[in-house]
Amino acid sequence: MNTDDAFDAFLIRLEPDISPSSQRYARLRHKLIRFFEWRSCPDGEGLADETVQRLLKRLGAGEEIAKPWGYVYGVATNVHREYSRRVGRFVELKNDFESVANESDDFVECAKLCLEQLPNDKRRLVEQYYLDEGSRVELARHTGLSLARLRLKIHRMKNELKACYRKCIQGQIS
Repeated sequence: MNTDDAFDAFLIRLEPDISPSSQRYARLRHKLIRFFEWRSCPDGEGLADETVQRLLKRLGAGEEIAKPWGYVYGVATNVHREYSRRVGRFVELKNDFESVANESDDFVECAKLCLEQLPNDKRRLVEQYYLDEGSRVELARHTGLSLARLRLKIHRMKNELKACYRKCIQGQIS
């Protein structure tokens, strides 16, 4: 069975009373969008599409699904967790440096200057820690550090950056 046939069969199991498949799909997508909107996700449509793509991938691989709505909910929950983790990393980074920053263009320039002053390997590590979608455990394993050592290393780099930001905003470096 190809992916399209498997997906159609899955949609029939989800919504047996609705015909045609396009209406079944529209209803599934609408429910997924509401699922993400209820969780305050600004891109509910994008996350719904991501969930459908994952469903297609699994169905195309021939995975048997006993409880279709439970499965959809589980995949959507995982997509939401990953989204929350990504957003959480940005919020965490912003909160760490917000106390240092004056809300001005000077901060942006100072942030660029201080990040550019970091050696390439350190800057890359900070970017991977906060911006990559992979887990921090995987990053620690890849760098040959324990998770605790990785967190300590990032903490020390953030302290260096904060000191640089303070000096820059006060006009001590340019």
